[in-house]
Amino acid sequence: MATINYTLRVDSSDKQNAEHVFKNLGMSFATGINIYLKTVGRQQKIPFSLSLDERRAGKSLKEAFMAAQDESVINGIDKMTMDEINAEISAYRNEKRGKSS
Repeated sequence: MATINYTLRVDSSDKQNAEHVFKNLGMSFATGINIYLKTVGRQQKIPFSLSLDERRAGKSLKEAFMAAQDESVINGIDKMTMDEINAEISAYRNEKRGKSS
């Protein structure tokens, strides 16, 4: 899979708010955006939402992702596997470890 770098302009407070949510969900800003873009492409619509409310209600991150995957099955767009999601998270964690060394 070829990747590209893409620059976009966003309101600084919108980006900061999104980064906060992604961080609390255990992922980078880039991973959150990639998940969003993959889902938009597969569903051909604005996809789903991940919210901190579910996590605060006692769901683990894994359960939240499982719920998102279940929703994709219900909507007939179940091509994004837990392995793909876990690979995105693992890549972020490896990148983070590399920067903190």
